[in-house]
Amino acid sequence: PHIRTLQPDDYKHLLAIEAECFDSGYSPYFIKMIPVLFGSTSFIAVKGKSPQGYVAAALEQANPRRAWILSLAVRPKYREQGLGQSLLRHALDALAQAGAAEVFLTVAPDNKPALALYQNMGFSPEKHCANYFGPGENRILLKKNLVRENI
Repeated sequence: PHIRTLQPDDYKHLLAIEAECFDSGYSPYFIKMIPVLFGSTSFIAVKGKSPQGYVAAALEQANPRRAWILSLAVRPKYREQGLGQSLLRHALDALAQAGAAEVFLTVAPDNKPALALYQNMGFSPEKHCANYFGPGENRILLKKNLVRENI
C-alpha cells in the first residue's frame, strides 16, 4: 500500500475505516478535522482506491515536545500484515521531525493486539486510567521517548 499524509479529501475513507474498526469511534466532525488540524503528522494507507488504515497524531499545543497518537486503525481484512506498525512508524517519524520528545497514547486494557504492537514499538505502560472516557471506559496510558538522531 501507499502511505501518505492525510488530506481533507480522505474524509470518506476515514469514515469507512472508523466504521469497520470501532463500535463508537470519533464523531464525523472530528474525523473531518483530523487532516485539517493534524495533517502533517497523520497518515493513511491506500492501495488503489481501497483505504486500508490510518493513524492520527498531534503535538500538544501547550507543550509541543509532547505528542499523542489519537487513533490507529487498520481495517480487519488488512490486519496482521505490518500495516499498523508502518503507519505508526510514519507518525513517530513525523512527530520527531516536528520536535516531539515523548509520545503518549491510550489503549483499552483488553485490546491485546494493540498493546502488543505498541510495546513492540517501544511504548511502555505509564498507568491504568479508570473511566478515562466515562464509566467503564478504562484505558492504559502508554509512553514512548523519542530519540532524535544526528543532533
